[in-house]
Amino acid sequence: MPGRLRRRHTTFLVSVTAEGSGPASGATVYAVMKPCAEEALEAVRPLAGPSAALAVVGSLSTRIAKALKLKPDEPRVI
Repeated sequence: MPGRLRRRHTTFLVSVTAEGSGPASGATVYAVMKPCAEEALEAVRPLAGPSAALAVVGSLSTRIAKALKLKPDEPRVI
């Protein structure tokens, strides 16, 4: 019996910036484990305001993701 196919996850860093806010207000950055960047953005979108700007700004290594005890599909503020 063949095993199920596993999709490899990458830990993406997604920046959420409120629309119209200046650089002094800063941005919130979420870490989320997803197979692709588009899915990471969609996972964070419900947590952001309706007019917020979202952008993938980087990723974390597997070692750091394990140290932070991140789980797939659970966005966490970093």
